[in-house]
Amino acid sequence: MKDKQKRKKERTWAEAARLVLENYSDAPMTPKQILQVIEAEGLKEMRSGTSPLACLNAMLHSNSRGGEGLFYKLPGRISLFTLKAESEGGLL
Repeated sequence: MKDKQKRKKERTWAEAARLVLENYSDAPMTPKQILQVIEAEGLKEMRSGTSPLACLNAMLHSNSRGGEGLFYKLPGRISLFTLKAESEGGLL
């Protein structure tokens, strides 16, 4: 039990969002939808004094730019994200 709590506490926003998009969604999601799953499943410990949605949104945007990013923002859409490998593989 302690090990599971430790993993949840140490999980980054990127890891939590990747888990959501891999396991809980078959379609692109907004940051708000991703956050709702993270909270419901307890995938990341939330700290007081921070805005979880702002942190998640900033991480998604920064990790969707350039060739090395983990996430892909759908062009022409307001904040819809998926995993980059899925979008490049033609699964969308």
